[in-house]
Amino acid sequence: MFNSGILVVVAGPSGAGKTTLAHFLVNRFQNTEFSVSTTTRSPRGTEIDGKDYFFVDDDEFTSRVKNSFFLEWAEVHDNRYGTESIWVRRQLGRGKNVVLDIDVQGAVQVKQAMPSAVLIFVLPAGMDVLRSRLEHRNTDSGKTVEKRMEAAAGEVSFMGAFDYFICNDALEKSQSEVESIFTAEKSKLQNIGWPEQALEYHPGYIEGLSFWQGKRVVVSSGPTREMIDDVRFVSNRSSGLMGVSLAEAFLAAGADVVLVSGPAFHVDPPGSVRLVQVTGAVDMLAALKVEAPSADLLVMAAAVADYKPVSISPGKLKREKRNISLTLEPTPDLTGSVSALCPVLSFALEYGDGAESRAVAKMKKKGASAIFLNRGDRPGVGMETACNSGTVFFASGRERVEIPCGSKKFAAFGIAAAAGREMKELQNG
Repeated sequence: MFNSGILVVVAGPSGAGKTTLAHFLVNRFQNTEFSVSTTTRSPRGTEIDGKDYFFVDDDEFTSRVKNSFFLEWAEVHDNRYGTESIWVRRQLGRGKNVVLDIDVQGAVQVKQAMPSAVLIFVLPAGMDVLRSRLEHRNTDSGKTVEKRMEAAAGEVSFMGAFDYFICNDALEKSQSEVESIFTAEKSKLQNIGWPEQALEYHPGYIEGLSFWQGKRVVVSSGPTREMIDDVRFVSNRSSGLMGVSLAEAFLAAGADVVLVSGPAFHVDPPGSVRLVQVTGAVDMLAALKVEAPSADLLVMAAAVADYKPVSISPGKLKREKRNISLTLEPTPDLTGSVSALCPVLSFALEYGDGAESRAVAKMKKKGASAIFLNRGDRPGVGMETACNSGTVFFASGRERVEIPCGSKKFAAFGIAAAAGREMKELQNG
């Protein structure tokens, strides 16, 4: 089973010692690569193009920005720095870990684009230590040192966006701390699929999962927000955890996975999953029309709002001592709009009697190949919980598959495996 690589970003003010710790991780752990940044500044000392940095001029850097070449880029001390996006995702997709040694601005951008990235903020024991390090490395003028000290104050203000902090006052201690962080992150279930030791307890449960190796799977996830004004919106209780869990399951099978997610609480798939973030139903439909035509499967796990305001009020509606009326209109039928583009595994949240017949009718009406029915009236499963259970029905009429109660990741592996068995049967006729 495929294990995803992790992306670790080591950042902090210039002179904090982040480069030393980043290189330590690359040398300490197998299958770990150091990402080489692109910069417009001139080489320092013995720096080598292609090894320490890729050195380019301003025009070339601007061209790469326009072509969405960078995962992140920032202007620091009058020079620009950037990290190539495709290279990072390719390494993570091969199961390799990637370490970035970048500035604080860039680290925050990486977290926004790839929420599963692990951010480590590094500082020396005090400002006097930082100043001394900058002065004694003999690469910057006195004026440049002062600019770097001023910039450090601004960089520290973004520390709250990071996951970990290391006070780099003693190298061996700092190396031990960063090693512990790396080891813990590698052990997260998010990055190791479903442990084979655990599969022994559920024989045959993931049979069919291997069908997705080398396939391309698109997963929609989370709620959508249909704006009332610039602050308020119509939405639902979806946390996005089921969608992220499905992305992890298909990735563990060896698929190339794209996650199209609304503004969910859980929007942190492994880094090799390409994340497309949207807001409303119309945005999600537009993204799916781009992604679905080249997909082997579209998993519609998103809880799309069924209605949206007819008009959006600019700014923020003022509170008044009177009732107001909100006119709603239906949002687009996303599954019905894309089911002709590729096979679709739909989702149905149902309550009360007749849930199964309604789910099957929905599958047929929307042209889906399969549908997962989960009950909204069963305690401890579904929205805003860590667990799920339900039933997978197939348009082919093949026997339905029961997904027993467990974590949403456990359910996701069962759903992905059931879909794999069905697709294999369809291929074999």
